[in-house]
Amino acid sequence: MEITASRLTRSNAATWWHAAPGILKYGLLALVVAYVPVAVDDLYVRDIFTFIGLYVLLGMGMNIVVGYAGLLDLGYIAFYGISAYTIGGLTAKANLAPFWVAFPVAILLTTVFGVLLGAPTLRLRPDYLAMVTLGFGEIARLAFLNLDPITGGPPGITNIPRPDFGIFRIRNAAQLYWVIVVAAILVTWVTQRLGDSRIGRAWTYTREDEIAAEASGIDTVRMKLLAFALGAALAGVSGALFATKMTMVAPESFTWWESLSVLIIVALGGMGSIPGVILGAAVVVLLPEVLRDFSDYRFLILGVVLILMAIFRPRGIWPATPYRVRTGAAFGEGGGSAGVRPAVSAGLSAPPLAPAPAAAQAISDIVLEARDLVMRFGGIAALADVSLQIRRGEIVSLIGPNGAGKTTFLNAATGVYAPTAGCVTFEGRSVVGLRPNTVASLGIARTFQNIRLFPELTVIENVAAGLHCRTKANSLQAVLHTPGERTEEHAIWQRSLQVLDFVGLCDRAEELAKNLPYGSQRRLEIARALATSPRLLILDEPAAGMSPGESAELTELIRTIRQSGVTLLLIEHHMDLVMSISDRVIVLNYGRIIAEGKPEDVQENPAVIEAYLGREDEYD
Repeated sequence: MEITASRLTRSNAATWWHAAPGILKYGLLALVVAYVPVAVDDLYVRDIFTFIGLYVLLGMGMNIVVGYAGLLDLGYIAFYGISAYTIGGLTAKANLAPFWVAFPVAILLTTVFGVLLGAPTLRLRPDYLAMVTLGFGEIARLAFLNLDPITGGPPGITNIPRPDFGIFRIRNAAQLYWVIVVAAILVTWVTQRLGDSRIGRAWTYTREDEIAAEASGIDTVRMKLLAFALGAALAGVSGALFATKMTMVAPESFTWWESLSVLIIVALGGMGSIPGVILGAAVVVLLPEVLRDFSDYRFLILGVVLILMAIFRPRGIWPATPYRVRTGAAFGEGGGSAGVRPAVSAGLSAPPLAPAPAAAQAISDIVLEARDLVMRFGGIAALADVSLQIRRGEIVSLIGPNGAGKTTFLNAATGVYAPTAGCVTFEGRSVVGLRPNTVASLGIARTFQNIRLFPELTVIENVAAGLHCRTKANSLQAVLHTPGERTEEHAIWQRSLQVLDFVGLCDRAEELAKNLPYGSQRRLEIARALATSPRLLILDEPAAGMSPGESAELTELIRTIRQSGVTLLLIEHHMDLVMSISDRVIVLNYGRIIAEGKPEDVQENPAVIEAYLGREDEYD
């Protein structure tokens, strides 16, 4: 079958807007709007538009942190202040450097503070992260207020010169206005490029479901830290320009309310939406001016507006689109018909999985081995001295009653838990202590007992998550849209369609995952796991909740996966499926292996019958 652009797009207008080069569409729009204060020749109007530009810069950074990565940062304005004070200190107070030297120093310093704040805190729960960032913002404000020798104390730093870029110098507010407009255009373009790349998708996966993202091979901690650092850097750009616009900085400019204002910009416009941030910045700047005659009530009015937005437009004024594949960049830019999806063979006989490295195959036929594995939770031993081996090319089923330790073993083998004692090796390498994303990148993929998809993303975007650990384009390559990055993007979507075709979901690639029926969601989760190119696929109760027909289709899919060279470990309660498909069956009870062997032998084992299977005449 052939998937074309028209089948994977939302509407002609939305597709054009999304496919057009970001620097072109946002640049032209911004320049047209920015010309308004020049046309009316009003200093007041120009000042308002200048602040809209500064808030767009701030909003884009916050959009990366909150909109893309889903991290609630209530102290974001601290980075803005650090940059502004750095500019003031270097160019005015100490007179150590011109603006063109101080500017990159300020951005670098805010980035460093973003990393220093993020590194120890990003593993915290969202509510605790919000508290920590709020505290950081207050610490920064108090430092600005009290470090008189550096910050000038309550009066702040004055007489900050206009920007001097070496080649040219800004001499008045009108020229600075155009510098801020150009900076806003460039930052918007950078943000869009990042959002439409593998980096942006990794942020989205992390925001939607961190556990599923880790299982797909995405280093969520690294992605969150990158978001924090980039967000801080963009706040640094805005803070530096703010200092030169005001020609002074003082502590009252960097209060908690300012952080909340930037958060309102993103929430009001639409989380993760570039046009939404621009609209949100305009509303936040213009609303107080419109309500100037009602200054005593403007916070009340703002509160009412936010409540109404939460009720009637919960996703913002201009919500982010659910499907963000760059049509031109991924399928046709640079040759051929723009936007044409790759042809996918309906007769694809095996999933397009990368072969196992020859060195790994030469070590042993044993793919996964557990030796004396112990997993304790307090005084409870979920696993007690479990030892087992899974050989290459097998389908092994792990069965047992509820609470026997099956899922605990799976979690210990995939990095979710660190075993209390014992060892788990994959192709001769210990995986104990490795995080789930690292385990996935080594070649172990898994599904979950309770389906974990990214429900608000499309089917094809869900599958693309599994390809993150097999692709390498970094942030700079994404922003510059290098040939290598374009080639990689094309490969991601082509591979995703191939995997979807293999599991029978290619026709539903553009649908939201949450709209699929239950059985199709199970197959989609398997497709995402297959996209990681695993050599061992672990399926946790894949037939749970399926009808007999869906279970039969699953059985055939598992057989086809094995034929492609992938080893499978099943945790399953459907004994008909287990007995018909397994090469070996391992039985757990109370955290211990009580039987192992061929399906027919295990089925007749008295210990297994007693603990799990039961006798047919038991209730006669």
